[in-house]
Amino acid sequence: MVSPLLNSAVAVPSSPKIAVIDIENTLSTTPAGKRASDAFEKNRKAKQSDLDKRQTDLKKQVADLEKQQTVLKADVFAAKKEELQKKFVELNQTYMKLERELAQDRTKLIQDLLKQAEPKIDKLAKAEGVSLIIDQSATVWAAPDVDLTKKLNDEMK
Repeated sequence: MVSPLLNSAVAVPSSPKIAVIDIENTLSTTPAGKRASDAFEKNRKAKQSDLDKRQTDLKKQVADLEKQQTVLKADVFAAKKEELQKKFVELNQTYMKLERELAQDRTKLIQDLLKQAEPKIDKLAKAEGVSLIIDQSATVWAAPDVDLTKKLNDEMK
């Protein structure tokens, strides 16, 4: 039996030309990338500031409880300590949630930048006769002459 893929009308070039782009470079050096990065950074700092404030408040509560340990009844101290431990767990869960949200935000930022760059990448690939463009982060090594990052960055506004 012959694979249906072998009978398809799609022609694969005998020696496809491959190029790379460094999307991180595009993100950090182009006006479009800088705008996106700045918005992400502003959001990250706001979330981090809130988390830092909550952490500082919790540390203050722990310090206050330690100062009161000698004057509080053992059961009251234990109950307050347990309450603070629960707050610590909640804060840790909030931190983990924040990390996930930021990772998702960063992924979306890169996807949005790629969506904006897609027509420019398509035009560049056709002009260069390239069959495949991959991100620099997915390569172990590439010759400098196959790197189209600068040409892409020149097109990004």
